[in-house]
Amino acid sequence: MVISPELPERTADMAAKQKLTYPIVWDRNSDVSEAFGLAFALPDDLREVYRGFGNDLAVRNGDPSWRLPVPARFVIDRMGIVRLVQADPDYRFRPEPESTLEVLRQVAAT
Repeated sequence: MVISPELPERTADMAAKQKLTYPIVWDRNSDVSEAFGLAFALPDDLREVYRGFGNDLAVRNGDPSWRLPVPARFVIDRMGIVRLVQADPDYRFRPEPESTLEVLRQVAAT
């Protein structure tokens, strides 16, 4: 599952184009990100940069706060135990998929 602050109609278009088969859940007003301590608001200067690229987050997310989540991955087993958390506030650094897949394989085997 993916949790995204983007409006459902925006993620639905992207999911269809990418042929995604997993659910994408709308994090309205970044409430879930906030609950996990992962939400942050863009400062005014970066808001202008985003707008310059044609990316108005207030419109895109249906939320005037200009908040974004820190990119993060969680693996939670069937008992609700968190088995892996990977988060980095620098969006350019993402964990390799293999490290997540390895934990998923371990969880699936138990």
